[in-house]
Amino acid sequence: MRISVIRRIVGVVAVTALGLLPLTLLGPAAAAANSTKPAKAAKPTSASTFNPNLLLQGSTNTAEPSIRTDRFGRSFVIGPTGVPAGCKAWRVTHDGSSATYIGQPDHTAGGGDCDWAIGPQETSATISPAPTDDDLAYSSLSLANITTGKSDDGGNSFGPPNVYSQQVGGDDRMWMAADPRLNTLGFADIFMTYHDVGGPQDIQLGVSIDGGFSYVQNAPIINNSDVPPGQWQGSGAGFVGDGNELGNIVARRTASGLTLYSIFETPDSPTDNTNQALAGTANYNRVYEAVGTVTADTAPPVISWRNYEIYHGPLGARYDRIFPVTAVDGGGRVYAFWSDGNHIDYKSDATGTGWRPSKAPSKIANPSGVNTALMPWAQAGAAGIVDVVFFGASGGAGAQPNPQDDPNNVWNAYFAQSTNAGRSFTVSKASDHVIHHGPLCIDGLGCNLSNPPRDRTLLDFFQVSIDPTNGAADVTFADDHAAPGTAVVYFTRQCTGTSATTGSALVNDCVAPAPVPPPPQGTTCPGPQVVDYVGDAPNNYPGGDGSNIDNLDVVNAFFGTPSSSDLQVTMTIKDLVAPPPPVNLVSAFWTVYWSFGGTTYYAQATSNGPVVTYSDGTFSGGNFNPTNAITGSFNPGPNGTIVFTVPRADVGSPANGATLTSPFADTRGSFTVLGTGVYYTSAADRAPDSGYGANYVVGQAC
Repeated sequence: MRISVIRRIVGVVAVTALGLLPLTLLGPAAAAANSTKPAKAAKPTSASTFNPNLLLQGSTNTAEPSIRTDRFGRSFVIGPTGVPAGCKAWRVTHDGSSATYIGQPDHTAGGGDCDWAIGPQETSATISPAPTDDDLAYSSLSLANITTGKSDDGGNSFGPPNVYSQQVGGDDRMWMAADPRLNTLGFADIFMTYHDVGGPQDIQLGVSIDGGFSYVQNAPIINNSDVPPGQWQGSGAGFVGDGNELGNIVARRTASGLTLYSIFETPDSPTDNTNQALAGTANYNRVYEAVGTVTADTAPPVISWRNYEIYHGPLGARYDRIFPVTAVDGGGRVYAFWSDGNHIDYKSDATGTGWRPSKAPSKIANPSGVNTALMPWAQAGAAGIVDVVFFGASGGAGAQPNPQDDPNNVWNAYFAQSTNAGRSFTVSKASDHVIHHGPLCIDGLGCNLSNPPRDRTLLDFFQVSIDPTNGAADVTFADDHAAPGTAVVYFTRQCTGTSATTGSALVNDCVAPAPVPPPPQGTTCPGPQVVDYVGDAPNNYPGGDGSNIDNLDVVNAFFGTPSSSDLQVTMTIKDLVAPPPPVNLVSAFWTVYWSFGGTTYYAQATSNGPVVTYSDGTFSGGNFNPTNAITGSFNPGPNGTIVFTVPRADVGSPANGATLTSPFADTRGSFTVLGTGVYYTSAADRAPDSGYGANYVVGQAC
């Protein structure tokens, strides 16, 4: 997520086999274009099919998921819910048929960004109980630093979180990678890159030699001899500049040792950097590969970084549509991918050090009708094979400079694969339904600060992971098609096509997920219009013990028409009482929403200790816009109710016979940050979990 226009912390407030879209790019070979060695002859690439998409239960308000797959072929998914609500995690079966929620490894001490790394199964005698699976290390961004920790038993348990793991404070957007070989201590080495937003926005490197719990600071990955500081530095440390965009990190070990690879983007020059900072733009047009050579394979390792320019695009071009991503295949070929807004651009090089910056990139051909492409992610397999995913949109104009902001965009998740070192790609659809309608804002906090705010519900990226057991692609992505503005997370698995690890045809081992049981249904008449599961409001707030928060657990909500001038809105809670309890909450919001005449309205009760106040207003872009204080009653106890009397004049003046649509409700808990008294809120329960309840006809007698 993106601070300013660089990276930000998430703000808190808040499925049948696929039709194939085989497309092959037959343009100039990227390998030949960027290497002194001729590319190998092309291998045939088969179009891919994917399993019916699996909704990860409990993923409401989670987005930009990261994914890694262990040696047993089980996928691990993690995604942020916002600071300080933490990162939620799931383990998905090898066949893609089901998932298990494995909690919040960070104990909610973070949630701004999340990432994984999977290393070998550790052997240190100091680990008790003895490891039973690969090392699974996580990271979670907090307001001040990065929380880290690990599991050695496939996510069944996690050790205590390290809430201040990095020596540089004021951090943003971290990426992780693991050394494929254990160190001499019997632990996995984990490498983490991140932005130091409090300083010049350097790309820092932290290294863990204990499998991902603690880290020591290593040298930054930007080499000032290769890229002048004035070109990449951001605001901070007395420098006025727009900064840089960081991409992922990859660790590759061969008989000759360990090499690290990363990718980043900068403005055109020091002058351009300064001018863009003053103009508030972020048009990064230069792409670099950072190659880290381990000069001393010790614990911790000693690393020397050099930066090689991949592409120098035209002044004003924007390639941070986000993020740039790099991958390294089994033969050592390095791939770089980024978006120009309309296409996914790419180049490859035999070693990652021989790029020709003046040579234009190739483009992955869009599926028919798609004219906007964002957020590439990639992982490479055997020599010459690389898998890529991206979001693609049709329906809009695809017009620069911001094709992603077109309100007519219709979005899907796509999968592209090359089996000939990038000479051609075959593209298939990974999502089995439209995942989003409208804009996808990629300007971080700038999206929230716009007037009106722009939609960044799906946040900034999604990922693909290659299953080491058979080479199938595992994909996870965010989605808000059922409840626009509220993200959930899906998983899907490649069933047929080409294996990324063998280059042969995949054996279909997918199993379709069981149908999701229908949620409780509301009725237009007699109601209640909104019905929810009970017992689905776990206390995952800082200091929470995971037990259900009964006074924030929504049972139902319904509407009535008591008079010609008012509406009556009633909300039922499992055991209503003003917090505390629980002791880690100091106040709460209870809110019912509905739409009329194209506007979303709400009625809300707010507590501050024993004092409860009531208001109505409009809700847009994740923000409450109060209209008036209203009257209400707070009736505590089991199945207690909050009753709102809402003047019709405050909510669009709906006449008898008018229909109120898309009703839903939610509750949010508030707590203070120690020593500051500042309130933060985060959703506790949404009713229904996704989608909306039944419509209500004003004045209808049942």
